[in-house]
Amino acid sequence: MEEDKIVFSVQLTATEIFQFNMYHLYSSPSGGFGVLLSLMAWIMLVVSFDSLSDQSKTVLTFLGLWFILLYPLILYARAKGQVKRNQLGQSQFGYQLDSTGITVSRGEEQQTIGWEQLVKIVETRTQYFVYSSRVHAFIFPKQAMKEDSAAFNEQILHYIEGTQIRLKGRIRKQKIKGVG
Repeated sequence: MEEDKIVFSVQLTATEIFQFNMYHLYSSPSGGFGVLLSLMAWIMLVVSFDSLSDQSKTVLTFLGLWFILLYPLILYARAKGQVKRNQLGQSQFGYQLDSTGITVSRGEEQQTIGWEQLVKIVETRTQYFVYSSRVHAFIFPKQAMKEDSAAFNEQILHYIEGTQIRLKGRIRKQKIKGVG
């Protein structure tokens, strides 16, 4: 019997890296605190506008914009720079998922990361983030998998059975419903 495996390649774009960075930041406690801080700054600005000095209005406006507008713009600029620096836009990463783990290849280089080495898997509307540490993850855009996207969920749930990998997002909901 031939082993089920999923094979696809990914050429990351700045938008895909940006979406990962936004998820990673804003799903963390510090990201939530930042949004709360921005909202509190806006509330203070509106409620106390007449009694604030011009300097205080400027500081509160800046704080209000920081986590809601300015920091996302910085993250997008960093993602564009990362694509250029690492030449991600010029070569594709090949991935093979099978019972041994995730095999990553780029050119002649190849490495397999076992399922037991993974920490967390997150499924969003457009991507999968497969974390190999607290901050490092493989970014798998669903469009790169094409028709294998549905099979991906099924296979992942099968491969990680019995591991300590945490699931978040849509894939967790499927696991809870008993799919896979």
